[in-house]
Amino acid sequence: MEPLKFDIRNLPFAGTVTRWHSVNCHRYPSIAEHSCLVALYAREIAARVVPQLKAEQQVLLYELALLHDLSEIVTGDMPSPIKRALREHFEGQASPIDQLERAICPDAAQREDLAQVPEQSYLWRILKLADILDALVVIRQEGKGPAREVISQERSEAFESLLIKAQAEHPDLNWEGARWVRDRVCELKHVQLDEFGRA
Repeated sequence: MEPLKFDIRNLPFAGTVTRWHSVNCHRYPSIAEHSCLVALYAREIAARVVPQLKAEQQVLLYELALLHDLSEIVTGDMPSPIKRALREHFEGQASPIDQLERAICPDAAQREDLAQVPEQSYLWRILKLADILDALVVIRQEGKGPAREVISQERSEAFESLLIKAQAEHPDLNWEGARWVRDRVCELKHVQLDEFGRA
């Protein structure tokens, strides 16, 4: 194991830098909270999709989940629609935000590259499914107003679309396990006090 190249003086801010600041929410989760939940979701998805996952692949998956958004401690949370628009605009090359994030946290970039090697690219798919699942849970539990339904629908469709790609790439794996995790995690609803009717 090697020390992180990421400037570890930034690590304490993972608990205070928030996500979802551009969406009306009851509560805004931190980078640390998101990273931990993505790691937990990835673990549960992997346990069902690839139960025979080797120890070194498990470590890669968990480290990737914990590190994948560390650059946002420095940049803040760039809204996903902007990231997608930049990637489309710079199709065929890394977008400026992707270049910046890779420069800030080369540790995450290195693990992303390893997880996308064709013979184990299912690790990358599992990570992205876990990332989308966390967004789906946050918007359903914490989102307010009309954006809640729009984003929830978009994230649900993104999860299904990614699952179809994963099934096509690795048809020998049990991708229904990812749906099972999503369905269980989304079963419970956290009711906010301000959602109760006013007398």
